[in-house]
Amino acid sequence: MAEKKVVSIEDRIPQLKQERKKKANRRFFTYLTVILLLILVIVYLQSPFSHIQSINVTHNRVVSEDDILDLSGLSTTQSFWTVDADEVEQKIEKHLEINEVNIERKWYNQINIDVQEFSRVGYVKSSNLYFPVLETGKILEKNEIVVPKGDAPIIYGFSDEELLGDLTNQLAELDPSIVQLISEIYWDPDDSNHNRIRMFTTDGQEVIASIHNFLDKMSVYPSISAQLTPEMEGVLYIDVGAYFQPYKSIEEIELESAEEDTTS
Repeated sequence: MAEKKVVSIEDRIPQLKQERKKKANRRFFTYLTVILLLILVIVYLQSPFSHIQSINVTHNRVVSEDDILDLSGLSTTQSFWTVDADEVEQKIEKHLEINEVNIERKWYNQINIDVQEFSRVGYVKSSNLYFPVLETGKILEKNEIVVPKGDAPIIYGFSDEELLGDLTNQLAELDPSIVQLISEIYWDPDDSNHNRIRMFTTDGQEVIASIHNFLDKMSVYPSISAQLTPEMEGVLYIDVGAYFQPYKSIEEIELESAEEDTTS
């Protein structure tokens, strides 16, 4: 009996052979595309195109851009894709005057560093030099100033760091227009009030207040001060309630006035 020749279905149906060829071609081009993409990615990562092209610092007022960039450790020779945002933020936040940092990637080669600084709310004096005080109560001992800028009060006599922190926190929350009215603040405790402070204002008033309610009391200070005339010299108490105590009694003022009239 003669051996029967076996013929595959592809040989018998040319259309199926064509489909098989097309599938092989598609598979080949898919593999080729993936390989080319991998090569392009490797070349890109090894080229300057993958480096940081620009680093922008925003919302810094006191801390210089150069200082922030130095702390960040970022440079335009570094790969954009190797930046660890959390790590960079932690580095910058080590600066005493930096409160919060947010690192944002833009496009494929730009880094934006947005910072929030602690406010400078006062100055302390030491050996004829002045040092800024932050809202946290931290004194910037390396930032000596010969003449304060007049943008914040001078703070004297605080040996209690916790009390200083309480005061500076409230100064940061106080309306800036009211802070501008305060020229000097002294810690002036007595037997009944360890939190007592004595202030002198730019409108010529001496004010006794208490740290524990400083923010609330000073918020209404302008309306109280407006009721006092320049001739009324004395002490304004706003630590408990609010009242004005003249330096001199009415009798003393009248006596001085009478003596002036007699002399003239």
